[in-house]
Amino acid sequence: MTPATQAGMWLIQFISFLSIFSIIYIAFPFEYFFDVYSDKVGFITETSWSNIVLFVILAVSVLVNAGLIFITATARMKG
Repeated sequence: MTPATQAGMWLIQFISFLSIFSIIYIAFPFEYFFDVYSDKVGFITETSWSNIVLFVILAVSVLVNAGLIFITATARMKG
């Protein structure tokens, strides 16, 4: 693979990750899960809640993006 192709693939993967992250962040029902979590755990600060939520959204985005990359690579190897 040429360097230009690798750079293009990196850019596509980065845009894919940003899209997945943005969609999950926009669709995430923050208030509902905050109420459920605070009812089970008790008092939680906004900072702690934000740290937990952003980590979960980031982890899910990375896993979904890695899965898409794996599926795409598998399809390209077969075809």
